[in-house]
This record gives sequence, C-alpha cells and structure tokens, in this order.
Amino acid sequence: MTPTPRTPQQRDRRFARVRLVSRSIFLGSTAFSVATVGYLASITHLHSKVVVTPTTTTTTPTGVSGATGATGSTATTPTTAPTTTTTTCYTTPSGNTLCN
Repeated sequence: MTPTPRTPQQRDRRFARVRLVSRSIFLGSTAFSVATVGYLASITHLHSKVVVTPTTTTTTPTGVSGATGATGSTATTPTTAPTTTTTTCYTTPSGNTLCN
C-alpha cells in the first residue's frame, strides 16, 4: 500500500498555508518589537533629565588689613572663579533614580 501522490493543487495550497502562517508570525513579532521599543523609549525619555547646578566659591583671607609697617604694600584678596557642575539623572527600568 503506497500513499497516493498529492496533486499539484494540493501541494500549492499547502505551501500557501505555510507562507501565510510564516508571514503572520513575522509581522506579529515585528509589530510587537516595534511597540516594545517605542514604549521603552518613551519611558526612558520621560524619566531622564539633566540638572545643571552652578556654584560659586570665593575665599577671603581673615585678619589681613592692608599694609602694616611696610611702605607701598597692600593686601590682596584672592578669589576663585565660579565653577559649574553638570548632574545627569536617569531612571532605570526597575524604577531606581541614579544621578551622576
């Protein structure tokens, strides 16, 4: 008893079903991955921010009151330039906020 051979029409219908299932799986997984990446990008974008905090420090020596006994000498006040620091904060997918 040998199996009856398939007709060309049966073979074509079978390949068409396989192509349809393969295409459906591919399009479904592509749509899911695009949606997942878009969602994660929007979450990351909403929770990341850059905070710039300018700080200025000046130092003035204490106890200096001009020339004492020397002719032509005066005391100078040293100052430092203002410094700016940049702090970057972001939120991890687990909900923790980290700042650098």
